[in-house]
Amino acid sequence: MILGIIGALLILTAWAVEAEESIRKHKSMMDLKFAFLYAIATSFLIIHSYQIGDAVFYWFQIGLLAIILFEIFYSIIIKKVHKN
Repeated sequence: MILGIIGALLILTAWAVEAEESIRKHKSMMDLKFAFLYAIATSFLIIHSYQIGDAVFYWFQIGLLAIILFEIFYSIIIKKVHKN
């Protein structure tokens, strides 16, 4: 379980650094099609991990979905700002 927690924290940290980079550069680096598919897939994995009772994977996917949704909304806002 410890290895799962460490792995999840490292992946979440990598995604958070990527999101921070987008904010700092005021430019989204994520393709929206990819992000939407990733969010849908992550939602299914959340349900799956809940069904099998895997707490580490469940909370990891919840954190990942939060970062992905932030990236999606940030991308949409940045694109609107640069359109005007």
